[in-house]
Amino acid sequence: AKRLPPEMHDSFLAKPENVAQMAQAIYVRRALAARARSAGIADEPATKAAVAIAVDKIISDNYLADFDKKQTPDQSLVDAQVKAAYTANKELYKAPEQVHVAHILIANEDDASAKAQTEELLKQVKAGADFAKLASEKSSDPGSRAKGGDLGLVARGRMVPEFEEAAFALKNAGDISPVVKSKFGYHIIKLIEHKPARIMSLEEVSPQLQAQYKKHAQQQARQELQDKLLTASSTEKANIE
Repeated sequence: AKRLPPEMHDSFLAKPENVAQMAQAIYVRRALAARARSAGIADEPATKAAVAIAVDKIISDNYLADFDKKQTPDQSLVDAQVKAAYTANKELYKAPEQVHVAHILIANEDDASAKAQTEELLKQVKAGADFAKLASEKSSDPGSRAKGGDLGLVARGRMVPEFEEAAFALKNAGDISPVVKSKFGYHIIKLIEHKPARIMSLEEVSPQLQAQYKKHAQQQARQELQDKLLTASSTEKANIE
């Protein structure tokens, strides 16, 4: 379980079947290892060498994890470096034109029936019906239906052409498209927000730049540590070569 990302620990351990499978796998692994020892495999030179390498890797990886934590630079220095990098390269942080849309999809084997149903829903929307409620009740898209048809922010090139053309043609929040046909069926699209292409703010890119800067600092520190280890003993370096 420790090998899982921290955010997955609780969900993994909350399922008894996951814990049972993990315990079973550990038991089988230990039982096999016991048989291998009885067969003398643990005493074979190749096995001993592999074990030594594995132990060295585990211990050194844990050491480096602790080492990395101690290399985090002062936050004021990070903030200064991030601001300088952003100011010098603003053109690198362009956000493409995006639309935040919701949709209702009607898809069934009878094309004429699907189209007629979608046109009727469009009339209801234009008459003031709750778009999100209709989407949750009628949409054929399981991915967005539970969210009232909300597809989130989408950039160009992420949707089928017919849907994309209709979505990006909407300009004002609340605008509703006509019925749009795609390979998935018939859609009604509602615009929540239309974001033009723009340069992202320092606040938006700061988390990404901070992570990059801290990782670079850690990599530099690791390289310096490696160089010190390699030059500490000319004899050990000669043995490696």
